[in-house]
Amino acid sequence: MKKVRIGVLGVYRGSSMIRYCRQAENAEVVAICDKYESALNNMKTEIDSDAIRYYTSFEEFIKHDMDAVVLANYATEHAPFAIRCMEAGLHV
Repeated sequence: MKKVRIGVLGVYRGSSMIRYCRQAENAEVVAICDKYESALNNMKTEIDSDAIRYYTSFEEFIKHDMDAVVLANYATEHAPFAIRCMEAGLHV
């Protein structure tokens, strides 16, 4: 079975999903986006994998080849990001 390719928006709140997907047999994180570059660098060091792309730009992030996006940003900000993801053909 093909793994679901997941992007995560929000390193801090998304860290549990990122860690889960590293062990899951049916999903894999392929992209992570956060506006805080230091948070991305910390996660990149922790994961230590060239298979994941890191973005500070949401516009570039949603262009990445992935199946779904986990919104792990502030709940009050979900709607506009969800709409943009769905317009790009991504599951949210």
